[in-house]
Amino acid sequence: MSIEFGRTRPYSNPLGQVLDRLFEQTFAPFTAGGPADGGSTGYQSLPVNVWETEAAYYAALMAPGLDEQTIEVTFHEDTLAIEGTLAFQAPDGAKVVWQEFNPGPAKFRRSLRLGASVDASKVEAAYRNGWLVLTMPKAEYARPRQIHVKVTSGDTR
Repeated sequence: MSIEFGRTRPYSNPLGQVLDRLFEQTFAPFTAGGPADGGSTGYQSLPVNVWETEAAYYAALMAPGLDEQTIEVTFHEDTLAIEGTLAFQAPDGAKVVWQEFNPGPAKFRRSLRLGASVDASKVEAAYRNGWLVLTMPKAEYARPRQIHVKVTSGDTR
């Protein structure tokens, strides 16, 4: 799922969500997959929160059971892409009594279009306690800066 932050609002438009899903299902690479693992694309989409400060963007993806060895974080132009595999191993010999999620393995993919330049060489990703946390410093030229106003007296010619 792609998000363009320049056009999103705190409360998203349900029609926009439907159109986003339709677009993703139409243009994403097709693999054999069912509804439990993201539909025809074969990918799940993880919940994400994104914050912005003057200096950086921050993102937190809820990813319990993420296999740290499969995480791929790439940054190209103004788009961050995150891929990986979610996996949870049930105890040997256990039978399912109640199941509300696919224990996996399931692939996930999430891309975020930030709309501003980020210094890709300084992007950091850390996985802890089921959260993938990303710090994405803005490029120096993209940061807001204070312009000092000179006060002069005399003729303005």
